[in-house]
Amino acid sequence: MAEDAKRCAACETSLAGRYCHACGQDSQARPAPLREMAVQVATSYSPIDGKMARTLAVLAVRPGRLLEAYRSGAGSLYVTPLKLFVAATALFLSVLNFSDTTFFQYVWKVDKPGRAVQAVYDPDTMEVSVVGATAQDRWLQPRIDPAIDPEVTAAIEAGARTEPTEVARANMRYELAANLEQERLAERFSDWLPNVLWLLMPLYAAGLMPLFGPRRLFLEHVIFAMWAHAITFILAMGMSALNAAGANLSAAWLALPYLAYFTVAASRYYGMSPLQALWRGAVHLGFYVFLVLLPAAVVILATVTDWGALAAWFEAI
Repeated sequence: MAEDAKRCAACETSLAGRYCHACGQDSQARPAPLREMAVQVATSYSPIDGKMARTLAVLAVRPGRLLEAYRSGAGSLYVTPLKLFVAATALFLSVLNFSDTTFFQYVWKVDKPGRAVQAVYDPDTMEVSVVGATAQDRWLQPRIDPAIDPEVTAAIEAGARTEPTEVARANMRYELAANLEQERLAERFSDWLPNVLWLLMPLYAAGLMPLFGPRRLFLEHVIFAMWAHAITFILAMGMSALNAAGANLSAAWLALPYLAYFTVAASRYYGMSPLQALWRGAVHLGFYVFLVLLPAAVVILATVTDWGALAAWFEAI
């Protein structure tokens, strides 16, 4: 009996202590209380397990700690940057879906419902406007359905029939086609977002190289890139929640907390002063927005453009 007590109940390996060195089984394990079992079930079938919770807590109060841990060999305490990026992306898209918030939406609504609106063509700017209605781009805002008010569409359709010149009528017709393109563009942004970011991730990392150390391994910059994208998604979720509560914040405000997190993390990860990390981060943000994100947006726009309507508009003008 004494001999049996010295062997692991799971694999029958001789024990030299409480835990089996072969399989890790606890030789003093006992049935867990109901509360502990509930916690185990919750963490076993949820992406927010103990390691993830620890990671999110560190991200909130010590932005650079996660990256420092991977550099010092203590990364096992936290989820990997890859898992963090994937989890943040999935959670961000889920939040948008269940909160009925849009990543991007172009809306054109009448200012005062019930009042007559009229589409007007300006020959100097070659633009179509609707008197009594306002058009705007909305980022991370509650969905408005329909995005283009039917009264706005009716006013433009009337203008396309009654404007005295063919050029004005052609611009009215193309405005109708452009509104449909904007609706498709909003859908495409949401559908393609995860794939686009995966493709652009190496470009984000490449932009870090000349600013934060060309002699470092490219993988080091990739790790930072995954961390930065995860932070961006977490900040975007926060802004979406505030806008859903009526804050009506512009997405441009995300640049401030992003640069704050970037500065703290980059100064620790790359070993430089906060001031050096700040100006390098600002330069990198400009590079990424204007040389990577905007061209990518143009490519996506090209996939939804009604080229036939565009050609007809060019012929008319």
